[in-house]
Amino acid sequence: MTDDARDDLPAFAHDYPIDPRLDALVRAFARGDFRRVRLEAPALAAETDDPAVRLAALNLRRRIDAAPAALALIGIGVALLAYLYLHHLGAAP
Repeated sequence: MTDDARDDLPAFAHDYPIDPRLDALVRAFARGDFRRVRLEAPALAAETDDPAVRLAALNLRRRIDAAPAALALIGIGVALLAYLYLHHLGAAP
């Protein structure tokens, strides 16, 4: 793929190796088709013989995962909400 054809890719993907399946996944990522990326990126990583394509596919898959800090903040928010609810009912100390 020429550099002109890769201009529509996200900036992080310009360093990815040239591979038709990987490029299709990057384009799916760019248009917001995260379901496809979630399903096909691990399969591509398992099937390819090229370690650079494997790392790029796994990196692309990792980019759609929730950040651990965000998950922790959601958990804290849910725990706080439960505490306040129970406190309102008089069940909490």
